[in-house]
Amino acid sequence: MTTVTITNRLESQAELTVHCKSKDDDIGVKVLSYNQEFGFHFRANIFFTTRFYCSFEWPDGGGIHWFDIYKQNRDYSVCKDCQWIVKSLSPCRFNDVTKAYDVCYEWNKSKV
Repeated sequence: MTTVTITNRLESQAELTVHCKSKDDDIGVKVLSYNQEFGFHFRANIFFTTRFYCSFEWPDGGGIHWFDIYKQNRDYSVCKDCQWIVKSLSPCRFNDVTKAYDVCYEWNKSKV
């Protein structure tokens, strides 16, 4: 079982609207206050193709931002409890080695 947790760490402390889904599952829309988190869990498939993507939107954020919050070929070997913080410039994953949220990625260039 894999767990993904997302925490709102926007520097402006604005509310963050998050909508996560996969090809088969829609986790639904969540509105997170600053420092609030939500999580979901799932079983990754045997074909190494499990992928959950999320949209992120906040006031003055310049529109909707997209990110693959879980990609099995990227995340499977590094986290079973994948903890993310969302900042305005990027989502960052917790690094078990450094004990910090220092594995940061750019927003997706396109919707999915």
